[in-house]
Amino acid sequence: MDDVPLLEMRIPRGKLPRRRLMTFLGLCAGCGALSVLLKVTDTPGSSAARACAVAFLLVSAGAAAAIRGDNPAFTTDGVRLKAFFWDRGQVLVPWSEIERMWIARPKGTGGEYAFLYILPQNPDRYRRSGDFLRASLMARLAADQGSALQIHLPVDGLSQDRIRAAAEELSAGHCHVD
Repeated sequence: MDDVPLLEMRIPRGKLPRRRLMTFLGLCAGCGALSVLLKVTDTPGSSAARACAVAFLLVSAGAAAAIRGDNPAFTTDGVRLKAFFWDRGQVLVPWSEIERMWIARPKGTGGEYAFLYILPQNPDRYRRSGDFLRASLMARLAADQGSALQIHLPVDGLSQDRIRAAAEELSAGHCHVD
């Protein structure tokens, strides 16, 4: 089996985003129920509970948008990933256009999780400018992390050594993950 060439390696999202989504949805439902209870009993705080329910619902919608679609993958053609977390489709960055790839922990997260960062030779080609918010957030990510193109590496997913080996194999030695 080891001599069969690898054609694609998907990078699973892991269980953590789904757990967070369910947690936020549960908090949304709890705040909504508390809002109704406070309203029925004429107790102050109904508006605050309703505001919390809406806030948790918005966070849940964002989390659901981030986990929809296909998992990112290494293919023989390049790296397939979302250019931005709420994009429906994915972009393919060919191996020949990748200047650098590295694994790092984002600043300000306390080192909880890691990302695979992909720096293409022409980053502007992969930054979608569908709206001002997306463009400004991608520019901010690129300034903070070195690249706006990134793949979340869940703790319960593939090992970093496996990712490095697959990148080397699928790129035919063209790309190395630092």
